[in-house]
Amino acid sequence: MKYNESILATIVLYKTSLYDSKTFLSLTQSLKAQNICLDLVVYDNSPEFNQDSIFQHPNWRITYIADINNSGVSKAYNTAAEIAGELGKRWIIFFDQDTTFPENTIDSYIKTINNYPDYKLFAPIMLSNQTIISPCRFKFMRGTSFKSVDAGVNKLQNKSVINCGMCVDTDAFEKNNGYNELLKLDFSDHDFVRRFKKNVTNEFVVIDLKVQHELSTKSKNSLDSDLIRFDHYLAGGGIMSTYIVEVLFIRINAMIRALKLTSVHHTHYFLLRLFKLNIKKKWKR
Repeated sequence: MKYNESILATIVLYKTSLYDSKTFLSLTQSLKAQNICLDLVVYDNSPEFNQDSIFQHPNWRITYIADINNSGVSKAYNTAAEIAGELGKRWIIFFDQDTTFPENTIDSYIKTINNYPDYKLFAPIMLSNQTIISPCRFKFMRGTSFKSVDAGVNKLQNKSVINCGMCVDTDAFEKNNGYNELLKLDFSDHDFVRRFKKNVTNEFVVIDLKVQHELSTKSKNSLDSDLIRFDHYLAGGGIMSTYIVEVLFIRINAMIRALKLTSVHHTHYFLLRLFKLNIKKKWKR
């Protein structure tokens, strides 16, 4: 079995067993198909799920980190990047727990990195059903879908990519000061990419690889789950918006989201939460 010394992968879990993770299961099949072994950091934000699991697998060298305080994805990715630096890794790939990757995934990453040796950021084409969600157009503080995306070199101007599947040069990651740990979930990726194009480069490479992501905003979640996610969205929007016009766009987008969630769950909590935030002026810059 071939051991890849240059790549570290990381998967962030929340209330899901590693061996039930769509991401882990599909990536494992990809490693088996290519007879490859990778280093993997499993960062577990669950309160208790994986404490008694045995993290051993022939295709993975697994480092397991439990964070019962649920510090968020930014903390998880920064921690994994520190480990990548300690291990002398050239590349780190960030994953969530609920994305399905095809069998040629690892081979596609390795070949694309080798074909574009001078580039610092790579990303696959992420789909939710048939809709492209990454790379996406990022304007007015929100992401919108492209009808099509060309593989190869692209500009980051008015574009962004989501966390899952993002592959970053470890030196470039450090130059970009990693993820903002105040952004525990929402906007963590867009903030990282926005700074990346200023601090590192305005170019990235789209991998000729289509993957299927389970987008939480597209599925029917429980009320409690959507309440928590809405609070994360409000907090992230407040932290990322640095100009008055950005605050305005975030408030408009939050109102639209609150109205949709109100209709889905038949509760006024989302509107009340938004109203209270505006009264307290926590978004004032």
